[in-house]
Amino acid sequence: MQEDRKPESVDDFNRLLISSPNSSMVWIGFMAFHLQNTEAEKARAVAERALETINFREEQEKLNVWVAYLNLENMYGTEETLVKVFERALQQCEPIKVFQQLISIYLRTTKIEAADQLFTTMVKRFRSNKDVWINYGSFLMQNGKQDAAHKLMQRSFKSLETKQHVDVIVKFAQMEFKFGEPERGKTMFDNVLSSYSKRTDIWSVYLDMVIKQTDASNTRNLFERVITLDLPPKKIKFFFKRYLDYEKKFGDDGTVKAVKEKAVKYVEKKSSDLG
Repeated sequence: MQEDRKPESVDDFNRLLISSPNSSMVWIGFMAFHLQNTEAEKARAVAERALETINFREEQEKLNVWVAYLNLENMYGTEETLVKVFERALQQCEPIKVFQQLISIYLRTTKIEAADQLFTTMVKRFRSNKDVWINYGSFLMQNGKQDAAHKLMQRSFKSLETKQHVDVIVKFAQMEFKFGEPERGKTMFDNVLSSYSKRTDIWSVYLDMVIKQTDASNTRNLFERVITLDLPPKKIKFFFKRYLDYEKKFGDDGTVKAVKEKAVKYVEKKSSDLG
């Protein structure tokens, strides 16, 4: 078979696999070939062959095949066959990656209840992983379960290290802007920043969220708060630049001029303080 020709038969795939036995792409293509002919059992057999053949050191290649196998069972199998493949994959791969992949499969095929149940298992099994809590929270918010998401955030604090709490609150605050109540999100940001006023990364995220709300008054009020913070000049300069860029895009000559004047006054004050 020519190297650049797409395999079109069982023999074509078998020849390819002689030279590329560890290629998950070829194995998955072989599975898809059988599925196109509605031969799910033959596709399963290829998956089993792949898992036996691929070198154990090729962890990503093996994981790719397990994911394809999970997809197969999700589409053509039963809940029982899917769970069996899932449990086997957990034994062979890094468990959290397998969970994440099955969540993605459920979401892609709009199996919301199944995804919810799996997330419930994940926050118990991986309770010290903040991303698991955040992803579950995002799932709940996007599916209109805001109250459940609020309770989940509070639950997460019991399992996560204290130093991770701020990052979790910021992520849930962003979710409020995107999927819930922006006013609640603002309150969450304000509460965090009252204790961590020098966290410029959080101020930046807060600004991003408020700017996307297209409320010029709120946006300008937030910029005014930021440029008066007690921060190193380099940081304040960064926020003045953002403020100016915002006014150039959404304001007028008057608002642009006003920001430039404030920047000049800031520089003059800093110079006089040094002098």
